[in-house]
Amino acid sequence: MLSKFFSEDESNDNEINTSIIKIRGRTLIFVNSIYQISNIASLRLLNLSRVQPFPKYLVWLIIIGLALLFVFPGNIKIFGVVVLAYAGWQFYQYERNKLRVRYGLKISLNSGEKPIITNSDAEFLKQMMLVLYNIMNNDEPRAVTFNLDQRQIVEDKSINIDSMFGSSFVSGNVTGDVVSNV
Repeated sequence: MLSKFFSEDESNDNEINTSIIKIRGRTLIFVNSIYQISNIASLRLLNLSRVQPFPKYLVWLIIIGLALLFVFPGNIKIFGVVVLAYAGWQFYQYERNKLRVRYGLKISLNSGEKPIITNSDAEFLKQMMLVLYNIMNNDEPRAVTFNLDQRQIVEDKSINIDSMFGSSFVSGNVTGDVVSNV
């Protein structure tokens, strides 16, 4: 009975496959969700890689192919060769796609929700974790865009003056009141 409280059950986790994740100010935005950075309880890198199980129909194809080849006489042996060739091609396809490499960045929220951002590059997810860590431990609002398809982290480096973020900054010889010229 107590095992259900302490087990590492992933049934309430929500795997998200997205290409863009944005941080604007103190919020994390992806797909159709907006989360406050202050509500993030923990970040965890998961290995979601798995090996596909061996297809059972392949064993039956080999047995049928061998039976057609060695048991039955005459022209039926040609069908045995065709079935064995098809089984060999299916086995080749299985071996090529046997291992599915995926990693996930699990974001545990104070509400209990645990979205997982999936990607095939563990190093990029580690970089994302580091950026999120720095944002979580800093009160300064930032604008960061994570492009998971191109594996890029783009940070808005616009000049911030006091509480004005993303404002244009005019340098050089400015005459008169800047506010009235804009």
